[in-house]
Amino acid sequence: MQEHVGNAWAVLRRAAAEARADRLTTTAQALAYSLFLAIPAAFLVLLGLFSLFADAGTVAELVSRAGMVLPSEATTLLEQSLERAIQQPGRGAVITAVGLLLGIWTTTSAAATLMYGLTTTYGREDSRKFVRKRLVAIGIVIALAVGAALVLGLLVFGPYLERWIGSATGASTLVAWIWWTAQWPILIGGLLFAFAAVLYLGPDVEQPRWRLVTPGAVTALVVWMVASGGFALYAAWFGSYDKSWGTLSAVVVTLIWLWLTSAALLFGAEVNAEVRRLAEKRADAVELGHGSSDAGGLATSD
Repeated sequence: MQEHVGNAWAVLRRAAAEARADRLTTTAQALAYSLFLAIPAAFLVLLGLFSLFADAGTVAELVSRAGMVLPSEATTLLEQSLERAIQQPGRGAVITAVGLLLGIWTTTSAAATLMYGLTTTYGREDSRKFVRKRLVAIGIVIALAVGAALVLGLLVFGPYLERWIGSATGASTLVAWIWWTAQWPILIGGLLFAFAAVLYLGPDVEQPRWRLVTPGAVTALVVWMVASGGFALYAAWFGSYDKSWGTLSAVVVTLIWLWLTSAALLFGAEVNAEVRRLAEKRADAVELGHGSSDAGGLATSD
């Protein structure tokens, strides 16, 4: 047990040192900027759909639920955009189509930036061709979209489904209890899947078979949850972004949160890279040990 704890601590220390050497925070800044550029396209799709189907009451309730996940400044920006969208429902189809096209390009470009950062953690250069890179990027976008959909589905849209099921079955209290109990394991499992898939697909290295639970994915998830929760509390209680930046506060807070998310993913990749290096060193030591034994046996027989 002590040996495992010691190894884990050594891996974390080495990962932190490698993260500094690889300038992880700088790469996370570039990735946060790329992700931020993808937000307008996602907004276009969201706005287009809302302008077709939503009303003011729906917007208010959804924004209230989104406040459980996003910083307050980001939810304010979301609310203002959705309110403007439902006032012009005629442009919904066009906005949705344009948003989808822009979304595919910007999200895959952001994923390509992430792939570069993840490959760097292994001390490699990304040699994948353009087409393969974009295909892998689409896979990464899908994995992250699954995680985002779970967050939105369970924490934002979940109460609607819970109330509907409760009313349909006539067991509102039981359904509410089951929903509250089950949503957190599902949410954590879904985010773990998304992070594990990204850390598996992203680096341009030869990987072992895919596993849901890896040291890097678990580390990235824990770091992301702690960082996101801590920053949300800071922005809500101690931050002065509204006073300093006014309407730009939503942009500032969103960029910082994306930077924290990017840093968590990149640090998870550093952990996986260090675990891999440790395994390779042990394999080399075992092979050298066998080689020495064989050499000794030959010397004896001579």
